[in-house]
Amino acid sequence: MSQTVSQDPDGERFGRDLRLLRERLPDLRQIAARKASVMARQSRGGQRTVAPVPLNLGAWNLMEDIERYARSLGRAVGVRQRHVPAEGLLAAAIERQDQLRARPDATIIKRVAAVLVTRMDRQFTPPEDRTLIGYCDRCGAELWCGEEDIAGGWTVCPSCGRTLKVKEVQQIRILRLASCGTQGTAAGLCDLLKGCGVDIKRNTVSQWRKRGIIRQVGVQNGKPVYLLWDVWQALTRRTVTEN
Repeated sequence: MSQTVSQDPDGERFGRDLRLLRERLPDLRQIAARKASVMARQSRGGQRTVAPVPLNLGAWNLMEDIERYARSLGRAVGVRQRHVPAEGLLAAAIERQDQLRARPDATIIKRVAAVLVTRMDRQFTPPEDRTLIGYCDRCGAELWCGEEDIAGGWTVCPSCGRTLKVKEVQQIRILRLASCGTQGTAAGLCDLLKGCGVDIKRNTVSQWRKRGIIRQVGVQNGKPVYLLWDVWQALTRRTVTEN
């Protein structure tokens, strides 16, 4: 006799997780849609464009992960995906849970849903006084750090227990942005870096330009524009010198 959802606690949670992802994805899109005044190159459909960087990178990354997950579920249950939004694919997955639970990789599918829901909870109700600085390079878990962790320079992954250097975690995240030629005004870059747990003052960036440490690469609304990577390198050099 096959086990019904009501007899399967994991199955009940899986269905609940899928519903939460579908119901809350529109709100997550609103958070992810907020743009910073910082620009970066993007490639879509074979064309390269310049567009604003998301102000909340964590929300943007999570939205993309949920959309990828929804597409994989859509393929698994045989949905024709053309012009079907992630919410529609998740709705189809909810209706065909039995089909998903019968798959050999069902355990992984359910685990991914649970992880995405946990990440979504943190976006809507972030841990108090903590900032998402990046992700564990071993297991991919989110790393939320308090001021003491950032000042101390080390953090422990809550998932795999690995001890990680805060600056290295931040640098990986910033390098991904810098590789797209991310640039902006001193204020814009400071706001972007603050979202990665990096505290830097706008006046500091301006002083670096005057001292020849970084160079201006453009102008935005009459204000100097700098490359994100130049600002990050100047900051890390200063930190090394001070230590």
